Parts: sequence; C-alpha cells; structure tokens
Amino acid sequence: MKKLTYLLSAIATAFTANAYADISVSGTGGVGFVNDRDNDNNMINSATISFGMSTTTSGGLGIAASMGLSVSPTSGSNAATGTGGQQLTFTTGGSTVVVGDITIADTPGSVGGTVSANTGENSAITTLVSGGFADDDGAGVSISTGVGGATVSIGHVFETAVDSSTNITDSTTAATAFGVSLPVAGWTVSFGFAEHDDTAESSGGTISGPLGGGTVTAGMGTQTTPATGYASATATGDAEVVGITYAYALDADTTVSIGYQSKEDQDNDDYTRLDVHASRSLGGGASVYIDMRQLSASDTSANDGTAFGFGTAVSF
Repeated sequence: MKKLTYLLSAIATAFTANAYADISVSGTGGVGFVNDRDNDNNMINSATISFGMSTTTSGGLGIAASMGLSVSPTSGSNAATGTGGQQLTFTTGGSTVVVGDITIADTPGSVGGTVSANTGENSAITTLVSGGFADDDGAGVSISTGVGGATVSIGHVFETAVDSSTNITDSTTAATAFGVSLPVAGWTVSFGFAEHDDTAESSGGTISGPLGGGTVTAGMGTQTTPATGYASATATGDAEVVGITYAYALDADTTVSIGYQSKEDQDNDDYTRLDVHASRSLGGGASVYIDMRQLSASDTSANDGTAFGFGTAVSF
C-alpha cells in the first residue's frame, strides 16, 4: 500500500519548530462481480481510507494509532462506517504491544481460503458445521516479540462484548490466545491455542515453505464449541479442520493460488471446500482477479454449491 504524505503534516510543520509526528493517509478501492450459488449475479463495491499517526519518543519508543472509513463488501446499503481509533500500538526493541480493541487468533491451524473477500462474503454459501469462538475481539492487550529465532505472540481480551472501554474486574467474557512461529530448515512452523470464558477452546498448527517453485501451507486444528451462545452449534464437542493452500507465480505480475479445506464437527456434519484464485498486477497499485469457491456439505441445512467472482482492486 503506497503511503501518501497528508496535508496536515505540512501544516503542522509550518507552525512548529520541530515536527515529531508523522501523519499519513492511504486507501483501497475495488469493484467485484459475483455469480453466487443461487446463480444470482451481484455487483459489490468496497473502499477504505486510513489515517495513520505515529511518533517516536526521545527514548526510542514508537507510538502509533489510526482511524478511517470503510465500505464493507457485505454492506448492502454501501454505507461508510468509521473504523479504528480504539487502540494504541507501541514498538520498541523488536517487540510490539497493542492496547485497545484487538482480535485474537481463535482458529489456529485453519487454512485453505484463497478467494477474494468480495467472492467469499457474497457467495451465498453457508454451512452449519460449527467451530470457532462466538466473538474473538474486544478490549485487551496483545504482545508480539522475538525469542531467539522464534516469534511469540500473546493476546488477551478482557471482555469480548466491548471495544474501547471495559470493566476488567467484572468481566465474564475474557479470551486468551498464544502462538509461536519458528523457522525450521527453510520452512516456517507455527502452532497456537486459544480459550474463552464460555469454555470454547481451539488449538492447531501450520507448516509453510517452498515447493515446486511456489509456496505451500498446510494446517490442522481442533475447535471445541459450547452448546450455548453459538447460532450454528447444536451440541458441545470438537470440530476437526484440515487444509492446504498452494500459491505459484506464473510471472512477475501474475499469481495463482489454490486452497482446500475439510471440516467435521461433533454432530458428524462435515464439508469440503475448494478455492481457486488468480490475480494480475496492472501497475500503479491496481490489479484484476478472478476466483471460484465450491463447497460440498453433508448437513441438509447447508447452502452449498459453487460461486464465481471477478473484479479489480486498487491500493492508493
């Protein structure tokens, strides 16, 4: 994403002897067309604009925050909504600490998705196979740091029901996640686990590395879902998920990625999903893409089928 110097930075410089803050603006835009599993044709517009603010203290501590506007690819009214402004990021000595609205990794080991958000969120494909947390974000703290050659990350949400202000003492919806990623013989191995106060748990791992001129990522995980608080859950138990993705560059501007995921829950409901995505850079931050998602499910209430999508995306 190309970073543009915002006018406010120049104005601040003109009125102060020393400008310590860096203020920037960046954005994305896109339009997509999706033929969903019901054979309905959909046009989707989405856009984001983000204002980034950062400074460095005299002791070398970096502090950053951001706010913006976004139009979601699933927003039927295409109304812009405010984003950000609910966290501060601190960086020092190779460590990053985020305080405020965070999202924890509640599905470690779950891989296999490669289609664009436009296609994935407007495919009309759904399944009742349960798993994952009912809510995985809220007011909390996350830490990421290097330990030897590994990267360790810890996230704790004090209350998943709120984003910017919470009563830590009386919270009953806390969630915690822990993850480690480390290089092994040219590959990257990652694993993690997460737990929620409502007894939901998850654990899993991935391995990623070069294969046949491309990059392959394989993963597997277990997600334990409580019976209450989940619209898709019908009983308490484990859901097992395995998946794999493969990305290959045809040339300097064209990439193709394929993803496969299989999941089965405690009710023996299961699905298999195949994703195919291709994109080509046009230069100047613009690209075009085409993709397909196909899902087959055993549960009779699932909306399985095939969806196709294409469109363009631009980074400003």
